[in-house]
Amino acid sequence: MVSIDKYSFPVFDDLPSVPGQPQGCLWGFFDKDGNKDELGTLNLLNADTVRNASLEIQTGKHVQLDWPMNNLEFPGFGRIPIEHNVKQMASEGFLGLDDEIKINTQTSSQWDSLKHWSIQKQGLFYNGLSIQDALKSPRNGFHNVCERGGIVARGVLVDWLRWWEYHNPGKEPPSAISPYAIPVSELEEVLKFQGTECHQGDVLIVRTGFVRWHNQADKSTRALGTKQQHYMIGVTNNMETVRWLYSKHFSAVAGDTMGWEAWPYPEDCCLHEWLLCQWGTPIGELWNLEQLSVVCEELKRWSFFLTSAPIHVIGAVGSPPCVIAVF
Repeated sequence: MVSIDKYSFPVFDDLPSVPGQPQGCLWGFFDKDGNKDELGTLNLLNADTVRNASLEIQTGKHVQLDWPMNNLEFPGFGRIPIEHNVKQMASEGFLGLDDEIKINTQTSSQWDSLKHWSIQKQGLFYNGLSIQDALKSPRNGFHNVCERGGIVARGVLVDWLRWWEYHNPGKEPPSAISPYAIPVSELEEVLKFQGTECHQGDVLIVRTGFVRWHNQADKSTRALGTKQQHYMIGVTNNMETVRWLYSKHFSAVAGDTMGWEAWPYPEDCCLHEWLLCQWGTPIGELWNLEQLSVVCEELKRWSFFLTSAPIHVIGAVGSPPCVIAVF
């Protein structure tokens, strides 16, 4: 392992205060030469971090984590399902086909950019970008990720579902469409169970079983779970989780649910606001972690080399992740 040029972070309570924001805000921390930062914690992915991540490649086995873009049969929150048209090229004088695709980036595997979810009581995104300015400016868009070379990191799977089922044989796990909240204590227990250590700059990926539930559910149950009501399993929304995440200094987080944290969130703590808005930490959602879980168990390794090449759209609010784990 090469020596990593790490960022030095103050402890949570010693971070400089930011007017109008709670203690723990990172606005300005990554700014350079008077320019407002638009990458947030992806700045942690420097050359040394990437070289160390590459040491995870030992077998050559690899798994893509994108769910099919048409799998979410009943998108919620007023979002449209994918529209895919195959266009013949005969009218242009050729024998061939083109794709025409219309999507809402939130309806399958995705990254949330730093202009997707705002601080709800303020309408502010990461580093103080207002929703009014975000509508007319590309600032905080996901094109910044593409222009820095995509996301290349060490990924860590916290296979909570496999851990839960191991310790509760014969029992049904908590429902994926319930607001079951996974506490920090269980995340740490899973990491200990797996023998997995986290490093600064890792991408933390949590498997709850949401995709497995969706794959196995009938049509009416899917409609109930993803469109008619909005209860979702996920990580606990509280300050213990906030402080734990801050102490780990992940470059990004991801999972297999529609919201990463348990939903709905309480009024006093929303992890979307802490991650996306306060720290600039991208959130991956609806990732297909089923095959990844199998491979990790087979290899007895829950860390891997991870690459993500988002689509390059200037000012994008989100993107399919196009993400691959390599062992």
